[in-house]
Amino acid sequence: MNEAELAQRLGLNADRLKEFLSVSETREFKKNSILFEGNAVCDWLGYIVNGAVRTYCVNDLGEEISFLLQVNGDFFGDYESYITNQKSGFIIKTTLDTEILVFQKKHLDTLIDSDIFWTRFSKTMSDICFLEAKRRIEDLLFYSPEERYQNLLRKSPEIIRKIPQKYISSYLGITAQSLSRIRKRGN
Repeated sequence: MNEAELAQRLGLNADRLKEFLSVSETREFKKNSILFEGNAVCDWLGYIVNGAVRTYCVNDLGEEISFLLQVNGDFFGDYESYITNQKSGFIIKTTLDTEILVFQKKHLDTLIDSDIFWTRFSKTMSDICFLEAKRRIEDLLFYSPEERYQNLLRKSPEIIRKIPQKYISSYLGITAQSLSRIRKRGN
């Protein structure tokens, strides 16, 4: 992990980064590793240093529905479960070999309570999560499949390169065949 790059991504100086990393644990996972099984409380958040993860659920027909696709520089976890202390219905799995920072809730809460800087930092991260959720809802409600794909391509071209098409199509709410047609028309 390149700490200077991480500090820049997070907007932290070297001392603040050291504090932040002191409450985290670096972990490495192979492709297709399950990070969170679901049906439990998600009492941690992760930050992707390098790699990609997918958050999904399994519907009544046994189909996997991709809820979130995240890559380098993204925070992830079941944020609702983390906040409410309620069981999660989501599964979180790597789609590539992935290095993450894991932040246990109790350690992160201690850091946040220690200094107004971390309270503000936490609020900023929460605001970002809210805005991304809002954009996701708007994409699904107001945009065509082609527009959703273009929005994803603009927002995070890395997802298109790192995550298999079947997961991207599920995330966009379309079939893999439809995504293939959209990609062909775009080239």
